[in-house]
Amino acid sequence: MKTKSMSRIPRFDWSANQNLQSEVVVKTINAVEETREALQLLQARKVVILVLDQLTIDKAQRVVDWMAGGTCAIDGQTFWISEKTFMFVPNQVEIKSQRSSPTSPSPSLKDISQDFPN
Repeated sequence: MKTKSMSRIPRFDWSANQNLQSEVVVKTINAVEETREALQLLQARKVVILVLDQLTIDKAQRVVDWMAGGTCAIDGQTFWISEKTFMFVPNQVEIKSQRSSPTSPSPSLKDISQDFPN
């Protein structure tokens, strides 16, 4: 059985869908298992803002890593909003900000939390 080359698979034309309105979903994550729903929202091309205040640093980092991976897979961007709040943006949404986006696709919460003294 001969397999098709990846170059023969047609790419989705996002320019044809530029008139679609973007939806922003704000979600508080209380358990790592809730990340799947957030990833599905991102896959549906919705902007997802996650509030991770209810999680420990280690569990919040797992969620950020998982979401950042999903965001990278769709050529999106990750933005840090506050200590444990992140915005994950699909590729067809343009975000303009004076604040730079993280240098890493998955920012380290331990490094960020040092900027916020208790």
